[in-house]
Amino acid sequence: MLIGTMEVLQDNEIKREIWCIGDTMYYKEGVTAPDYCVLKFTARKGRHYCGLKYFILVFLSGDEEANTSFSEK
Repeated sequence: MLIGTMEVLQDNEIKREIWCIGDTMYYKEGVTAPDYCVLKFTARKGRHYCGLKYFILVFLSGDEEANTSFSEK
């Protein structure tokens, strides 16, 4: 499970960057379709369960030394 923020991006340059040819099946007007957008998720923290244990993940900003850290619970 991840916790963070979601942004709706409408920038045509970003939309073109991730556009795939098969996407026209859903968006007939292509990249410029009014209902086509890009969702950007930025994780702040999360929890991972594996082997009867769970781990707390903390995602740090790019300004800090490490990108992720975790602790076992």
